[in-house]
Amino acid sequence: MHRLRGVPGTQIAAGPAPREVGYRLLSALLSFGFFALYSQAVFILFMGNEGFFSYDMLVNGAVGIGVFFLATELTIVMFAISAVGVVIPALRWWYRRSIDWVHVAVLGVVNLYVILGVAGALSRSQQDWMIWLVIFAVSILVCLQIGALIHGTAKDSLRSLVIVLVCLLGITAVAHKETVALLEFGLKHFGVGGNVPVTLELEHPAEAKTVDGRLVFLSPENAYVVLDGDNRVSIIPRSKAEIISVSSRKSPAM
Repeated sequence: MHRLRGVPGTQIAAGPAPREVGYRLLSALLSFGFFALYSQAVFILFMGNEGFFSYDMLVNGAVGIGVFFLATELTIVMFAISAVGVVIPALRWWYRRSIDWVHVAVLGVVNLYVILGVAGALSRSQQDWMIWLVIFAVSILVCLQIGALIHGTAKDSLRSLVIVLVCLLGITAVAHKETVALLEFGLKHFGVGGNVPVTLELEHPAEAKTVDGRLVFLSPENAYVVLDGDNRVSIIPRSKAEIISVSSRKSPAM
């Protein structure tokens, strides 16, 4: 609060200092950049896990891969809020010693609905519960950082970012297969990989040949496919093949 000059007993609310605003903006940019880099790191881990490396995607598909990573990042954030978003308003108590019970109640109902839906899907199928455990762990970390950005100071959000970074690296190191499954889920959703069933028509000089397999990844120039009866990843130029169909309905349950 600042006292008005010449008017005794009057005060006006002081806004955040310019330095604090600058630090908060820097913290938000660092958070956004870190999660984007995390998506790229998981993509590289995915390529190593599948046994291929997409040079054309990293060199010629810079724009496309940037859009994909942005979509992946937004998907993670949206799921995190829908699954454990109640953490965000709850952190207001931690940082400000006040709480908005309306936001807590609304997000709590949404989160409970999503959690029950996931639990029901797990009970009816043979899905790996460890994958969902990693998904919820990452979601909690994302919501912790969002809550720190909204309710905390610049120092709080930077401190939270360091903690989130360490925890995400730890999760990736301990459960790298489950972490890769997060990216596979996004690839399946957009129909560009994740081991979804695919049918290709290969062009030959004499006649076309139709083959089936699993689409590991589809880059701007190549299709990375594991053909039926082969355990290796085949790199098929898109100019030499026509993708007849891609289906996620028969893909392995996540």
